[in-house]
Amino acid sequence: MLAGRADLRYNLAVKKTANTIKELLEKSRTTVSTAESISGGHLQSMLTAVSGASAVFKGGITAYQLPVKVELLNVDPALAEKTDCVDEEVARQMALGALKLFKTDYALATCGYAELAGGKPYAFFAIAQAPGTILYSGQIELSGNRVEAQQQTAETTLEKFNALLQSLPCG
Repeated sequence: MLAGRADLRYNLAVKKTANTIKELLEKSRTTVSTAESISGGHLQSMLTAVSGASAVFKGGITAYQLPVKVELLNVDPALAEKTDCVDEEVARQMALGALKLFKTDYALATCGYAELAGGKPYAFFAIAQAPGTILYSGQIELSGNRVEAQQQTAETTLEKFNALLQSLPCG
């Protein structure tokens, strides 16, 4: 029963953050898209969990394999190969690629390792603004199982985007 209550509180907190983002984007008449790897669609799910999300969320891509990141998101092939597509610069390039792919004002991107043999899982995220500026990027230390790591990555990225939007003049 306690786990159910914790899940409910988590879902309500995520939904509240997503709703605040939606309202801020509506107010500024801007849109957002996503390019996800480690988060596996969780970020898209969180952004679209609120009514009216289609007014601000144009779409997202879950790009798991290297060729998809290179071909659809314009990630540099040499960097992708060298880093196994897990690097802060890869997340930045994914966000810039999503801006172009979906023609949005903002894009959020994630990459990382949800499970890491012999090590602690970690992720990178990036937030970009059109026409091609990285507003924020960073690393996230993760814990728990694979799904928890995916959720942590998506939630942290969403929280950073929310804080960023609130700090902008339109927020």
